Amino acid sequence: MTNILISLGGNCSTNHDLNDKDFTEIIGVDKGTKHLFNRLITPTIVLGDLDSIEASLLEKIKSMDINLIKYETDKDKTDFELSLEIIDNPNEKNIYLIGGEEGEIDHLFSIFSSLINYEFAENLTWFYKDNKIIFKRNVSIEMKVGSNFSIIPITHLKSLSITGAKWELDKTDVEPGSTKTLRNVSISDEVTINCEDGLFSVIY
Repeated sequence: MTNILISLGGNCSTNHDLNDKDFTEIIGVDKGTKHLFNRLITPTIVLGDLDSIEASLLEKIKSMDINLIKYETDKDKTDFELSLEIIDNPNEKNIYLIGGEEGEIDHLFSIFSSLINYEFAENLTWFYKDNKIIFKRNVSIEMKVGSNFSIIPITHLKSLSITGAKWELDKTDVEPGSTKTLRNVSISDEVTINCEDGLFSVIY
């Protein structure tokens, strides 16, 4: 599958290497465009209501061969949702996010809540500070023994099982908002998380 990069507003302190992904499309979301230029990455698309992007950066973008898409300030969807919806055939692509750190708290929650509406949510990986955040229904993750990780139920999780962890579960139903799956520790070099139905996020 091909790779897409989306850079969100807020802070961006990730140290993950972005140069080995060979992105076919790079989307700067309003102020998040700055994170791309700071990393010497040129976006192919910049979008948003453009109310928070620096004037000098906006002029630079206009002078380059970059697709600039401006939306009205008053709209029913967030810039993040709009950035997802312009991707052709997202089910066939890996989508990576950077930025979105320590911004307004409603923006952070909107990212998690909006993903329920997208069937391709499992294709997303968010490089958040030194962590990875993924959205899955079933997954096996390689990690060092003793690594901390948390599972956040985005929807009701039916028959959730966790193996390779200090606190394992066996076909346990978990409701959204439950803290049952937070702050776990790997005891194996592979942690497996499965559920019969539902969407969860793993932070590790």
